[in-house]
Amino acid sequence: MNKNLSLLILTLILSLLVMGCSEKNTFIDWTYPNGKYKALIMSYDDGLVDDIALAQLFDRYGIVGTFHLNSGFLDTKAIWNEGKTNEVLQTYLSTDTLQHVFKNHEIAVHGTYHKALVGLSDEEILEEINVDIENLTALSNNKISSMSYAFGSTNENVADVISTTQLTNARTVKASYNFELPQNYYLWNPTCHDNEALDYLEEYISLNSPTLSLFYVWGHSWEFRDTLRNENILKFCNEIGNRDDIWYTGAGAFADYHASLKALEITDKEITNPKGNGVVYFNEKGQLKSLDPGKRLIR
Repeated sequence: MNKNLSLLILTLILSLLVMGCSEKNTFIDWTYPNGKYKALIMSYDDGLVDDIALAQLFDRYGIVGTFHLNSGFLDTKAIWNEGKTNEVLQTYLSTDTLQHVFKNHEIAVHGTYHKALVGLSDEEILEEINVDIENLTALSNNKISSMSYAFGSTNENVADVISTTQLTNARTVKASYNFELPQNYYLWNPTCHDNEALDYLEEYISLNSPTLSLFYVWGHSWEFRDTLRNENILKFCNEIGNRDDIWYTGAGAFADYHASLKALEITDKEITNPKGNGVVYFNEKGQLKSLDPGKRLIR
């Protein structure tokens, strides 16, 4: 009896080991391009001439910026806070410099005239956003996919209206204080403002997990006229830039890739990447692989 019981226990253990090995052999980790699990988005608003120095800084460290422009103000100057103690004359970017300055970056929407969208009619929202899309498309010769809300002014209705445009994502100014992927790309909460980015820098650099994550920072380049703020962004870029384990990407490219992952058709037996979808990447048994559109992976 004891001998038979021991044999039964041994058989069960071997069966469990075989099952465990089988499961491990079919286990897939989805990754970002080039097998990375971490990503960084740097998102900046308003389109003032200060963006030029920031874009150059990002270029130095291999960082991709998403720059949100008010096309109605390009080629102009404007007085901000007129009549107040912090009154300042601001200079916007010139239209003829955009393609050169942002050649390695993403140009994105911030509203034609920086209007707060909450309180506008749906038609007024679409006018403010679609004209900006049209202008920036013509100026950049690129498809415009991303936006940020001027003044952070948004709600569920505004987000629903934005989702009817060609845009794939829209950023808020509400910090999530985490590295999780968004649930709603039209109410996309960043990790934090850049004045808090150093607080999360070490945590993200040391993060080592086969789970997709995102560090999303936003701000305004004109704020770096402050000496301390400028020193902080220099330190941040120096520490987080040019790393082998981070995907440096614009908001549009990130949203497109995540959409491609979500579009996969997954069953117990196979994974299909539909035609017209993007290429997706995965780690299988320690080996980086890709799945092209229209192809299947037998599990």
